[in-house]
Amino acid sequence: MSSELVLYDHPESTNAIKVRLLLDELGIDARTVEVPLNGERSAEYLALHPFGLIPALVDGDLVVTESNTALRYLAEREERWDLRGRDARERARVDMLLDSLSLEVRPHLWAVEEFAAYGQDVPEGEREGRIGLLVEKLGAFDRLLDADGPHALGGMLTIADHAIAGRFLHLAKLPVGDAAPRLRRVLQTAQQRRVGH
Repeated sequence: MSSELVLYDHPESTNAIKVRLLLDELGIDARTVEVPLNGERSAEYLALHPFGLIPALVDGDLVVTESNTALRYLAEREERWDLRGRDARERARVDMLLDSLSLEVRPHLWAVEEFAAYGQDVPEGEREGRIGLLVEKLGAFDRLLDADGPHALGGMLTIADHAIAGRFLHLAKLPVGDAAPRLRRVLQTAQQRRVGH
């Protein structure tokens, strides 16, 4: 008998959205506990997630505090090797996209989301620099994606698609022109899947 999954999240957290998308894909009905998006975290939540970030996934005595790790774990827990990667080569490609998104793109994505999606006050001169760096990173990430699609790695849907669909939720609001056409195709495919579910 498997334990109840609990997802500590917030509806507007793009990192939590990634995990919720995969839970939906897997047909898993996890119990959710909402954590405030802004402000101080409770002592109880900090005991669970020492960094206080969103989300946290709890499966019995296992606490997963990183969203990409949660994606990997859930796919493996459910033995969905089609989503995780059926062999070492496929898994390496999936992991490359997950890691590149988190390490190379996300900091620059957030730097633009701060003012373009969340309305934070950032001086006009600083905005242009942030946008330029994001466009550069989007172009590099785009080159990692399959040229023909429809998914990030071509014909196979993977957890990388779930990560992309959640993390780039605000892409249409960002002043980046038509950067990253492959990424936009992957997002469109993900949106069509969500509507079809």
